Amino acid sequence: MAGKQIYPVRFTGRRGTTYCDASFRTEHSEQWQRWLKYVRDNKTTTMVTCCCLPEETDVVRRRLKVHLSQSTDQCWLSSYSFTGYEHAPDCRFYSVWPDDQQAAIYTADVVKSSTDGTLVIRLPTGLQKKVAPESGSEKEVLKTIPGKRRKQSSMQLTGLLHLLWEQSGINVWHPAFDRKKRNSGWVSWRLNETATRIRIGRLPLKDSLLLMSMNNTRQADDNRQRVRAAEKSLRRLIIISQLASWSDAADERIEHTLPLGLFSGFPALELPEDVLSRLKYSYARELASWRRGARVIVICETEPPETTFTRIEGRNVPHSSCRVIDAALMVVSHRYIPLDSGYEGLIEERLWQDQRAFIKPLRYDGEADVFPDFILTDVCGNDALPMEVFGLSTPEYLKRRQEKVTYYDAEYGPGHWWYWDAYADPNGESVPPFPD
Repeated sequence: MAGKQIYPVRFTGRRGTTYCDASFRTEHSEQWQRWLKYVRDNKTTTMVTCCCLPEETDVVRRRLKVHLSQSTDQCWLSSYSFTGYEHAPDCRFYSVWPDDQQAAIYTADVVKSSTDGTLVIRLPTGLQKKVAPESGSEKEVLKTIPGKRRKQSSMQLTGLLHLLWEQSGINVWHPAFDRKKRNSGWVSWRLNETATRIRIGRLPLKDSLLLMSMNNTRQADDNRQRVRAAEKSLRRLIIISQLASWSDAADERIEHTLPLGLFSGFPALELPEDVLSRLKYSYARELASWRRGARVIVICETEPPETTFTRIEGRNVPHSSCRVIDAALMVVSHRYIPLDSGYEGLIEERLWQDQRAFIKPLRYDGEADVFPDFILTDVCGNDALPMEVFGLSTPEYLKRRQEKVTYYDAEYGPGHWWYWDAYADPNGESVPPFPD
């Protein structure tokens, strides 16, 4: 990518709002340093925000962190942890990955950033259906890195769903956000915006993306148009929706299709036995949560849609359908924050009730125990305070737990990270208080 730009920043606080461009930092360096130190000393009332993109209703989006050098007594700016994706691609604070651990999951060519900021992603099965595919052209080949965990040479559907969620900022919560606006329509709108900046191979993701929608909405019309275009060009589809509320009828339907709750404009989905078997095996926890009433997001890739006609009352009625190639599931809260367990759901609910600001780190196609369960972003003196929910007591789990404890104590200091022994308190009667 071309050289990074230094965009203006916005200071916002009790004294009002002030904008500073790159020249101000050099021509008025003393005043610039005074302002940065003021922000650092008054974090609760004052913030500095990057203006690489137009202002949004999210008041904390692209907020910057002020650092102070003890040796030179000079301040400088950086992005907060897990927020690099919020910036413009040519901004010096931009980052494809929120954390180096996500980047380490894949080989370097799985996710690339082009010169215009578009993300180019490699999936095991590309979007373009080939009439005569080359032998082995769509098979995933794993590369082994000596001394390290084997890196993946393509992104699975779970990874794609997590990337879309993270790039759209749906895994972030702040008290300033309005819960009522976080509905299915808002999520589809955010995902649509993100999809404009992503290609799967050479093809724009948005042209093949169907998103949850209700009848008589713009998204439903977009879905139909994309289905027709995909059929003409032999293009596969990526579908994101949520499972319908569980019922006996929905449980029966999942044996041959995906029982979706918001599917206006979608083709009928045929769920082959092998895909269903993989879904039941790999996402048993998500399916169990669905049967207990949880909200579950589904992403699937399908073969190009096909249209058949049925004669009804003297008319030929078109019927569009396609076969599911692969599918993945993700449990989310009422605010569409991803959850890895019922214990996490309890903590997420309490964080929302206490009006806390937090991030849910996403594991992509990596190991679930590598990342914190949540990260608090509103604790004074900590730009990212990790939170852990320990839910098991098996010997293997306790070994991994001790490794995490050792790491957090070394990285943040004993007592400067939060945890809850959920396995000893399954009803949440003794959840430790959250850091102030």
